[in-house]
Amino acid sequence: MKYMTSLKNVKIPMILFLIVLVTLSLQAQDYLWPTNASELLTSSFAESRPGRFHAGIDIKTWGQTGFPIYAVRSGHVSRIRVSPFGYGRAVYLTLDTGEIVVYGHLEKFNADIEAYVKTEQNRRGSFALQLYPAQNMFPVEQGDVLGFTGQSGVGYPHLHFEMRDAHSNPINPFLKGYRVKDTVGPTITKLLIQPLDALSSVDGDVVPQIYWPSRIGEGIYVLAREVQVFGRVALGFSAYDTMEGVTNKFGTYRNELYINNQLIFAGQYDRFSYSVNNHFNMDRDYRQHILGKGFFYNLYLDYSNQLPFYSSKKLYSGVLDISQNGSPSQNQLQPHTLVEIPAGVSELSGSVFEFKVVCMDYWGNTSQVSGILRSDENSRDSIHQGYEKKNDSPAFDLMSYTPGDPCYTMDDDSSALLALTPKFYDRYIRLQVDAKVELSRIPQVSGWLCSGKEYRVPLIEKSTNRYIGAWPLSACVKGPLPLTLCAVTADQDTVVQKHWLEFTTIARGQTEIVESRDGMCRIAFSPRSLFKDIFVRTRGMPAEDLKNYDIGSLLYTIEPYDVPLNEGVTLTMAFRENDPLPGKLGIYQVYGQRAIFVGNRFNWNERTISTGVSALGTFALLRDIDPPEIYMLSPANGSRVDTGYPQLRASFHDSMSGISGEGNRLLKLDGSKVIAEYDPEAKVLFYTPDAPLEPGPHVVELFVKDRCGNAATLRHAFRVEAL
Repeated sequence: MKYMTSLKNVKIPMILFLIVLVTLSLQAQDYLWPTNASELLTSSFAESRPGRFHAGIDIKTWGQTGFPIYAVRSGHVSRIRVSPFGYGRAVYLTLDTGEIVVYGHLEKFNADIEAYVKTEQNRRGSFALQLYPAQNMFPVEQGDVLGFTGQSGVGYPHLHFEMRDAHSNPINPFLKGYRVKDTVGPTITKLLIQPLDALSSVDGDVVPQIYWPSRIGEGIYVLAREVQVFGRVALGFSAYDTMEGVTNKFGTYRNELYINNQLIFAGQYDRFSYSVNNHFNMDRDYRQHILGKGFFYNLYLDYSNQLPFYSSKKLYSGVLDISQNGSPSQNQLQPHTLVEIPAGVSELSGSVFEFKVVCMDYWGNTSQVSGILRSDENSRDSIHQGYEKKNDSPAFDLMSYTPGDPCYTMDDDSSALLALTPKFYDRYIRLQVDAKVELSRIPQVSGWLCSGKEYRVPLIEKSTNRYIGAWPLSACVKGPLPLTLCAVTADQDTVVQKHWLEFTTIARGQTEIVESRDGMCRIAFSPRSLFKDIFVRTRGMPAEDLKNYDIGSLLYTIEPYDVPLNEGVTLTMAFRENDPLPGKLGIYQVYGQRAIFVGNRFNWNERTISTGVSALGTFALLRDIDPPEIYMLSPANGSRVDTGYPQLRASFHDSMSGISGEGNRLLKLDGSKVIAEYDPEAKVLFYTPDAPLEPGPHVVELFVKDRCGNAATLRHAFRVEAL
């Protein structure tokens, strides 16, 4: 009654205000924080992982294990997963909202779940398993302990916490009202500006350019000089976020591109579907990452990108089209006759454009980098000159080409005078002409378009005696591509070279097979292999750098290695008929003098080995005849232990094909297989008995076998002392 009396003089609007505050507070507390380890992060949502996005947040556990994890809401345990890899021990909780919560890298589950898992492991004879308990088997209330943090699977000790909607699509947990202390904005490190077709340029060249902005204030960066651009260009940037209390670097939450203070493109990382998780390679610039330049956020929508993050779903939204200044003459071709210009581009009028890239974390801490783009009139004029239809270029007979000829065949001994170097990009070939003598004018490169019309590549003078240009590529362009290089020396001598650029065009959505020249290596493309059209080049050569390996083939380089694949391709390599040990061969991807096993699926009738690969590169057949090396087995041979619960522990490694599958790493106690846990990072297998061992003699045995069938065993006898 006192409470009711105290409200007599309170105005109704104030009561409503308090109700709103209480409601908002309750909403913010609908989801309990998942552990008492800390409220600090070590990774954020949608950060970069190899070829995919990080699907949750990682919570710091201070390098320790054993902190309890809590049910964030009422619900039931719907899935339990145990694996040496990935999330290790993970529990999946279906909430009363229909959403799903995942807790990964656990040390152990609560007592009830742990007993259930142990029973199933023993019944199935396997450590790794997936279980789907009935809805009434493990009901939980908010705050119930589900397990304890650990470092199972891959990674240091931490808790991976993931939220999914009712359709199992990952969502940013912060959308559910979670809060962490963060007042620090992102750090912007690099800016990427790249041309996207053969009629575009950045700073007088057709290659992507990286710039390093200067920091002039808190969260304020500038690009000190103007960038000359022409045609269709796209921007990207590299940045990381930080927060108080940890030294970890995080991804950004929202990225924006402005031109003259108008928003052109935005991306915001709220949710995605696992079905398009590999489209990560379209959200970040794949080429720069493969080249070791780091991760760049793309500020445009590329081909086949189906991620839901962006402000527009139109292809090439965010791309700037700076080609509207000036009008080509009547006998000049329009750009769209040579290159594809998707509808999503932003056509800009004028000659000077101020750009601003803004990035922020979830809490609104913001950083930005700004600069000036200027229309490159020299590139425009040069490119327009290339549109003129010429009829006087040197004849070049396509029928004179014989497959197997060198890629660059010349009709005279002019290699000492001129050199043409091609470099393939997504939709064009960069052509670089180096003159070793003084020329009287800019040289010309000519050929034929898909339309049957002749086209002269507009070359730009890059430096003294060096000229660059670009040949347009599309699905209709078929290799080998014949090009004619013509130059006039200072002495008025005419030099003509004929070049064949060999490649095979693979259009996305098609089923195609590409073979190496010797027929011993082939790549099979399915309709879902590609994000975009690619132009495949193959080259086989002796594997001279792999001196420490037993080599069973040539070294095959398959390009483009810097263009992302969607679902990958099937690579098949043939072994020689007289190969002495074909069963020990496998396909390896080669990086310099280092090789990594990829696969070894045999077809003995065809004498081939196949595997799926997620990226193109350099491959070879290598032989593995060495068994795995066993470093340690415990208890030691002949030892005496004073406990009935000795930990059985083994350490081993295979340096070639590797050890895969639980059946190829077996730990036995007194002749019976035990359900041992494997730590793939430490390469350690371990097991502690559930019941005490009887005093007396016991035997521990280890058996390991690699992917090429090479096996190693070790046996130790030990004795448990009477307790």
